[in-house]
Amino acid sequence: MPDPSVLATWGLPGLFLIAMLAGSVVPAPSEALLAALVYGGTAPATAVGVATTGNVLGALSLYLLGRWVARGGGGAVGRWYARRREKEGPRLERIEAWTRTWGAPVLVLSWLPVVGDAFVLAGGMLGVRPLPFVFFVTLGKGLRYLAVALSAAAVV
Repeated sequence: MPDPSVLATWGLPGLFLIAMLAGSVVPAPSEALLAALVYGGTAPATAVGVATTGNVLGALSLYLLGRWVARGGGGAVGRWYARRREKEGPRLERIEAWTRTWGAPVLVLSWLPVVGDAFVLAGGMLGVRPLPFVFFVTLGKGLRYLAVALSAAAVV
């Protein structure tokens, strides 16, 4: 992963890239970079829009991966998910159960650390339709970035 300090010099394109990585399975400090850019003078609304767009695109990669694995694809990824499901069975089963019960609206929780990616993957595996998926993931991730940006702006 590129050095976050280098990405900060890239400005909004760096924020987009790191947010997209953070939306997939790569742990990346997108919130820290967003806060640094807002603190440095970037308009909060612009930074939130860029970060949210990148993060949702990263989440779409997990969603598509979940759809592929559910259809019997995935190869090594499908085997990895099966092993992870055995290891973290109860937590992943609860997330899948919540997704079955509540459907797309539960994807607002995709902003949560650690388990957010599991909600996204479960949404793909359980066949949540694309438009509701994008709407609720965007809502959850956008509200998280908005809270970070407003906090950074309050410090300025």
